Amino acid sequence: MQRAKDVRIAYIGGGSRGWAWGLMTDIALDAAMEGEVRLYDIDRDAAEKNKKIGEIISNHPKAVSLWRYTVADSLQTALTGADFVIISILPATFDEMESDVHAPESLGVYQSVGDTVGPGGFMRALRTIPMFEVIARAIRDYCPAPG
Repeated sequence: MQRAKDVRIAYIGGGSRGWAWGLMTDIALDAAMEGEVRLYDIDRDAAEKNKKIGEIISNHPKAVSLWRYTVADSLQTALTGADFVIISILPATFDEMESDVHAPESLGVYQSVGDTVGPGGFMRALRTIPMFEVIARAIRDYCPAPG
């Protein structure tokens, strides 16, 4: 089996520990590739915590691939040369997200997934799209072109 070495993944955001654990476990169990995960969050402490999670998973006896976890100081640093970009951002406070679900409920509109569809999803999109626009421009500017 051929192995992809020096794969560079930019992980943008990361306040959700569940998503970080899932991603890092998945790549640690994939023997076909290895490389570096650059972690960037506007809350540097969140990125540092995700680095610790990655290191714990990488050091687990069942890990079959080698991944290095680094915390990037800027979006540009995280994205420069990245082969893959994973975006895991929370575009609001938990109070705002709660209102996305419960404000429509107060009007009799119940949503199956409160923060991604229906009126709540629309409100989240209004907060998220400007952030994704910034990230998309940075991806265009700093990630390698497909070749």
